Parts: sequence; structure tokens; C-alpha cells
Amino acid sequence: MSVEFDNQVAVVTGAAQGLGRAVATLLCERGSAVVLVDREEAKLRETSDALARSGHRATCVVTDVTDEAALVRLRDTVDAQFGRLDVLVNNAGGWRYGSLADITRADWDWTFDLNVSGVFLATRTLMNLMIRNRYGRVVNIASTDAYRPKPTLPHYAAAKSAIVSLTRTMGVELAPHGVIVNAVSPGMIATETAKAKGWIEERVKAIPVGHPAEPEDIAEVVLFLASRRNRYVVGESVLANGGALMR
Repeated sequence: MSVEFDNQVAVVTGAAQGLGRAVATLLCERGSAVVLVDREEAKLRETSDALARSGHRATCVVTDVTDEAALVRLRDTVDAQFGRLDVLVNNAGGWRYGSLADITRADWDWTFDLNVSGVFLATRTLMNLMIRNRYGRVVNIASTDAYRPKPTLPHYAAAKSAIVSLTRTMGVELAPHGVIVNAVSPGMIATETAKAKGWIEERVKAIPVGHPAEPEDIAEVVLFLASRRNRYVVGESVLANGGALMR
């Protein structure tokens, strides 16, 4: 077992399943105490309990990242329990399909609230736990959809583009305080949802490496950016898409 995150504390949002669960699991396996955050309580507790049964330092806090008061409670819980925060992974997000003509104002607001405001609010609320110790790593999850036309998800693509831009500004503002901020823009990930909906079969031909990423593949990229090994990558959005954007 690697101990590169030994004695560190991490918060992972959207940690109940998929990429968030993979990131939380790898952080635990590499020595970090991890606070798993999600608004889906049943799945969140299932994931947290499974990690704890395996001997990892994993706890969970049911939190909606669009609720600023709930995030303040999360911050106070982390501070009271651990007295520090070293890593924040802003993974919570979601989408609703619709063409430009079909998207309602409610769809648009919901998408930006969850995907962009959630990143902004979680980072702003938790960053002082890092700033006071002059050390921290923040990794935002964007998407390759930020870099290409997305007729069925224009609001989601626009929201992920906003995360790429926000990451740059966060990187510049927080680096002088010892807090390094970056993003990862994944392509196709073989999550449970992607498999159930049959997305992989129809899209894999566009991926030069010939297969989608497993959640752990993207989690490895996240962990490098979240680690002490990363001392000089700041404000970037790392593309992890198997070469799909080069076609």
C-alpha cells in the first residue's frame, strides 16, 4: 500500500458512486482519511461503510453542494474531527438532456447550479482550512464536452467550460497561499450508468485507444494533481480521453 497521502485529510464530493467513489477509494488506499460527500444518502453510506469495513479511514456527510449552509456544516465537521483539510475533489455534477430549443430555464439553472455553483461554493467554503496551513490541493472535475460542440447537452458543455475557466482563476488566486488548483476533463468513463444505458458501445469507435476509461484510470490522474508530487501544475485542465479529441 502506498502512503503518499498518509496523515492527510480529503473531501470528495459526488462520492457515492462512479468516479467519485473511485477517487475516494484510491485516496483511502494511499493513506488519506476521506470524508465522502453526496446527497444520495443510501449509496453514500453504502460506499463509506464498505471502505470503513476494509480498514480505511472513511466517513461520510450527506451534503448538497448547492446548499451553502450545508457546506458550512460540512466544513465545521471536518475542522472539528480532523483540524485540517489537505485535498478537495469537486466531483459532484449531473446533466439533463435537451437540445437548444428544448432546454427550459429551469434545466439551465439546475445544470449551472449543480456543476458550477457547487464547485465555487464548496471551494470557497472549505479553502480556508487549507489556507491556514499553507497547503492544499483542489481538483475540479470538468469534461471533454467543454471543448467540443454538444447539441444534446449544450447547457452541460457550457457549465463544464465554466469550470475550466474558474479553475484558472482559482489557481492564480490560491497558489500564493500554498493551495494548488487544477481540473481533470475526462472523456468516456465506463461507469455503471454508462454501461446500463449502452453508451459505451456506440461511442468507443471514436476513441483511438479503443476502450473507455475505467473510473480508476481517471482517478489516477486526479490523485497525481492532488498529491505533493504536483508542485508546478497550476490552473490547468488535464484532458484524459484516450485521444478522442484528436479525431
